[in-house]
Amino acid sequence: MIGAIAILIIAYWYYKTAESRRLPTLAWIIGGVLVYYAGFAAWMYGLLQPLLGIRFKDHGLWLGLAMDCSSVLAGAALSALFRAKVMLKQGNPPFQAPY
Repeated sequence: MIGAIAILIIAYWYYKTAESRRLPTLAWIIGGVLVYYAGFAAWMYGLLQPLLGIRFKDHGLWLGLAMDCSSVLAGAALSALFRAKVMLKQGNPPFQAPY
């Protein structure tokens, strides 16, 4: 549930940014969601699974919640970094004066 809410927020964020910069909105929404899932998967399966070992599959409520929340944060952070470093360098800056 936490991941679904994060996806909706990121998709809306990318939509508004693409719209304001006159970029193709659907392509950037899909790109933002894919970057989110890449960060989520890299954190969950690339870092947590080897780090936790058997506890990755056999965990309690609090460890599972911590794993999910940290993975969502990692995906959101990578998505925000991608937006700042790639997306904001594309298109026309909003409120640009035509001189």
